[in-house]
Amino acid sequence: MNKPQTMCRCGSAKTYPNCCEPFLNLQTKPDTAEQLMRSRFSAFSLHKTQYLIDSLYPSKRQAEEESSLQQSIQNTCWIQLNILQCQQGKKGDSQGTVEFTASFEENGEFYQLHEESNFIYDQQWYYTEGDNKVMPIKLKFGRNDLCWCHSGKKYKKCHGS
Repeated sequence: MNKPQTMCRCGSAKTYPNCCEPFLNLQTKPDTAEQLMRSRFSAFSLHKTQYLIDSLYPSKRQAEEESSLQQSIQNTCWIQLNILQCQQGKKGDSQGTVEFTASFEENGEFYQLHEESNFIYDQQWYYTEGDNKVMPIKLKFGRNDLCWCHSGKKYKKCHGS
Protein backbone atom coordinates (compact mmCIF):
# COMPACT_ATOMS: atom_id res chain seq x y z
CA MET A 1 0.00 0.00 0.00
CA ASN A 2 1.38 3.41 -0.97
CA LYS A 3 1.85 6.09 1.65
CA PRO A 4 -0.22 9.21 0.80
CA GLN A 5 1.84 12.12 -0.50
CA THR A 6 1.97 15.27 1.60
CA MET A 7 0.72 18.40 -0.13
CA CYS A 8 3.26 21.18 -0.54
CA ARG A 9 3.01 23.96 2.00
CA CYS A 10 3.37 26.64 -0.68
CA GLY A 11 -0.29 26.30 -1.67
CA SER A 12 0.35 25.10 -5.21
CA ALA A 13 -2.04 22.11 -4.81
CA LYS A 14 0.86 19.85 -5.83
CA THR A 15 2.51 17.22 -3.66
CA TYR A 16 5.69 18.30 -1.90
CA PRO A 17 7.92 15.90 -3.92
CA ASN A 18 6.44 17.33 -7.15
CA CYS A 19 6.74 20.95 -6.10
CA CYS A 20 9.23 22.52 -3.67
CA GLU A 21 11.16 19.48 -2.42
CA PRO A 22 13.51 19.28 -5.46
CA PHE A 23 14.42 22.95 -4.92
CA LEU A 24 14.95 22.62 -1.16
CA ASN A 25 17.03 19.46 -1.66
CA LEU A 26 19.12 21.28 -4.30
CA GLN A 27 18.20 18.76 -7.03
CA THR A 28 17.11 21.58 -9.34
CA LYS A 29 16.65 25.36 -9.30
CA PRO A 30 13.42 27.32 -9.74
CA ASP A 31 12.66 28.38 -13.33
CA THR A 32 10.60 31.42 -12.30
CA ALA A 33 10.45 34.06 -9.59
CA GLU A 34 7.11 32.59 -8.46
CA GLN A 35 8.65 29.14 -8.01
CA LEU A 36 11.42 30.71 -5.94
CA MET A 37 8.84 32.60 -3.84
CA ARG A 38 6.88 29.40 -3.22
CA SER A 39 10.03 27.43 -2.37
CA ARG A 40 11.17 30.15 0.05
CA PHE A 41 7.78 29.98 1.81
CA SER A 42 8.21 26.20 2.11
CA ALA A 43 11.75 26.74 3.40
CA PHE A 44 10.45 29.11 6.09
CA SER A 45 7.76 26.55 7.00
CA LEU A 46 10.23 23.69 7.18
CA HIS A 47 13.05 25.65 8.89
CA LYS A 48 15.48 25.30 5.96
CA THR A 49 17.62 28.34 6.76
CA GLN A 50 20.49 27.45 4.43
CA TYR A 51 18.12 27.45 1.44
CA LEU A 52 16.83 30.88 2.48
CA ILE A 53 20.39 32.22 2.64
CA ASP A 54 21.42 30.59 -0.64
CA SER A 55 18.35 31.99 -2.46
CA LEU A 56 18.98 35.54 -1.20
CA TYR A 57 21.02 37.61 -3.65
CA PRO A 58 24.64 37.52 -2.42
CA SER A 59 25.03 41.31 -2.10
CA LYS A 60 21.93 41.39 0.17
CA ARG A 61 23.24 38.83 2.69
CA GLN A 62 24.20 40.12 6.12
CA ALA A 63 26.82 38.65 8.44
CA GLU A 64 24.14 37.71 11.01
CA GLU A 65 21.70 36.36 8.39
CA GLU A 66 21.66 32.76 9.64
CA SER A 67 21.19 33.59 13.34
CA SER A 68 18.48 36.12 12.49
CA LEU A 69 16.63 33.57 10.36
CA GLN A 70 16.95 30.83 12.98
CA GLN A 71 15.55 33.10 15.68
CA SER A 72 12.63 34.14 13.45
CA ILE A 73 11.86 30.57 12.39
CA GLN A 74 11.81 29.28 15.98
CA ASN A 75 9.05 31.70 16.94
CA THR A 76 6.92 31.54 13.80
CA CYS A 77 4.63 28.93 12.24
CA TRP A 78 3.87 29.72 8.60
CA ILE A 79 0.33 28.70 7.71
CA GLN A 80 -0.65 29.70 4.19
CA LEU A 81 0.71 31.44 1.11
CA ASN A 82 -1.48 33.19 -1.47
CA ILE A 83 0.15 34.52 -4.63
CA LEU A 84 -1.74 37.64 -5.71
CA GLN A 85 0.15 38.56 -8.87
CA CYS A 86 3.44 38.16 -10.69
CA GLN A 87 5.08 40.70 -12.96
CA GLN A 88 7.80 39.33 -15.23
CA GLY A 89 9.91 36.71 -13.45
CA LYS A 90 9.49 34.09 -16.17
CA LYS A 91 12.13 32.13 -18.09
CA GLY A 92 14.21 34.62 -20.05
CA ASP A 93 13.41 37.59 -17.78
CA SER A 94 16.17 39.28 -15.78
CA GLN A 95 13.90 40.43 -12.96
CA GLY A 96 10.47 39.86 -11.51
CA THR A 97 8.05 40.88 -8.78
CA VAL A 98 5.73 38.60 -6.84
CA GLU A 99 2.95 40.07 -4.70
CA PHE A 100 1.65 37.71 -2.04
CA THR A 101 0.05 37.35 1.36
CA ALA A 102 1.26 34.83 3.92
CA SER A 103 -0.53 33.94 7.15
CA PHE A 104 1.49 32.98 10.19
CA GLU A 105 1.22 32.36 13.92
CA GLU A 106 3.62 33.88 16.40
CA ASN A 107 3.27 33.65 20.18
CA GLY A 108 -0.34 32.47 19.94
CA GLU A 109 -1.44 35.34 17.68
CA PHE A 110 -2.21 35.22 13.94
CA TYR A 111 -0.84 37.70 11.42
CA GLN A 112 -0.80 38.31 7.70
CA LEU A 113 2.27 39.47 5.81
CA HIS A 114 1.48 41.34 2.56
CA GLU A 115 4.57 41.81 0.44
CA GLU A 116 5.77 42.75 -3.01
CA SER A 117 8.97 40.76 -3.37
CA ASN A 118 11.65 41.60 -5.90
CA PHE A 119 13.70 38.96 -7.66
CA ILE A 120 16.67 39.03 -9.99
CA TYR A 121 17.98 36.41 -12.39
CA ASP A 122 21.76 35.98 -12.30
CA GLN A 123 22.38 32.40 -13.54
CA GLN A 124 19.53 31.47 -11.16
CA TRP A 125 16.63 33.31 -9.49
CA TYR A 126 17.39 35.20 -6.26
CA TYR A 127 15.22 37.12 -3.82
CA THR A 128 16.56 40.68 -3.37
CA GLU A 129 14.11 42.56 -1.15
CA GLY A 130 10.48 43.18 -0.41
CA ASP A 131 8.12 45.96 0.56
CA ASN A 132 5.90 44.49 3.26
CA LYS A 133 3.20 45.15 5.82
CA VAL A 134 2.25 42.89 8.72
CA MET A 135 -1.27 43.04 10.17
CA PRO A 136 -2.97 41.01 12.93
CA ILE A 137 -5.79 38.81 11.61
CA LYS A 138 -8.45 36.46 12.94
CA LEU A 139 -8.36 32.94 11.56
CA LYS A 140 -11.22 30.52 12.06
CA PHE A 141 -10.84 26.77 11.88
CA GLY A 142 -13.54 24.13 11.95
CA ARG A 143 -13.10 21.36 14.49
CA ASN A 144 -12.58 18.81 11.71
CA ASP A 145 -10.18 20.94 9.64
CA LEU A 146 -6.52 19.99 9.63
CA CYS A 147 -4.56 22.02 12.15
CA TRP A 148 -2.79 25.15 10.96
CA CYS A 149 0.50 23.98 12.49
CA HIS A 150 0.89 21.26 9.81
CA SER A 151 0.96 18.47 12.42
CA GLY A 152 -1.36 16.39 10.25
CA LYS A 153 -3.87 16.19 13.11
CA LYS A 154 -7.34 17.64 13.09
CA TYR A 155 -7.57 21.09 14.65
CA LYS A 156 -9.79 19.83 17.50
CA LYS A 157 -7.14 17.24 18.52
CA CYS A 158 -4.23 19.65 18.25
CA HIS A 159 -4.43 23.43 18.87
CA GLY A 160 -8.24 23.43 19.16
CA SER A 161 -8.30 21.42 22.37
